[in-house]
Amino acid sequence: MFVLFRLLFVLAVVVVGYWLYYIFVAVDPYDPIGVAINERMPQPMRELSCVTLHRRHPGVLEPPSGCAHLWVDKL
Repeated sequence: MFVLFRLLFVLAVVVVGYWLYYIFVAVDPYDPIGVAINERMPQPMRELSCVTLHRRHPGVLEPPSGCAHLWVDKL
């Protein structure tokens, strides 16, 4: 049971770590793994990521999947 808990914890850290990398460091706002993780995040976290991505990539016209309703409104 402890091994399962540890495995789930490590998986959660990896997923959240990649999501943070996608938001704050990634060069491409259309990174398929980052977009897939972001689409499954709760609304407040997705809102933070979409606004941050839009600020980091102002020249991108098409929002990443899951950010369409937040791409223009929150600037």
